[in-house]
Amino acid sequence: MAKILIIDDEKGLCEEFRDILQDEGHVVDTAHNGPDGLKKVEENDFDLVFLDVLMPRMDGTEVFARLKKIKSVPVVIMSGFLPPGKGRQILELGALAVMRKPLDLKQVQKIVHEVDAKKS
Repeated sequence: MAKILIIDDEKGLCEEFRDILQDEGHVVDTAHNGPDGLKKVEENDFDLVFLDVLMPRMDGTEVFARLKKIKSVPVVIMSGFLPPGKGRQILELGALAVMRKPLDLKQVQKIVHEVDAKKS
């Protein structure tokens, strides 16, 4: 199963998302801000990162840019609001996918299963 990191300042969303993925057998960790998420990426090997865009201290775009310099790990960007063209810009920077909140669980499962299958 996949080892997944969720970086999002919404603690309730992180917990619910973590529980769903853990019920499928995945190993899931969470971080509630960008700096903590980057530290976890430096210290662990994750198969996939779900990253929120709008967060205090450091927004997801900056976290994504720094994360790419630390390790090569697939990143799914999540946001409740993306200005027009921002999703395409993020994909061009190398994100695996861009998802709008509330998240589509079937889409999440599809992405996780694809990443998990590639690592096998």
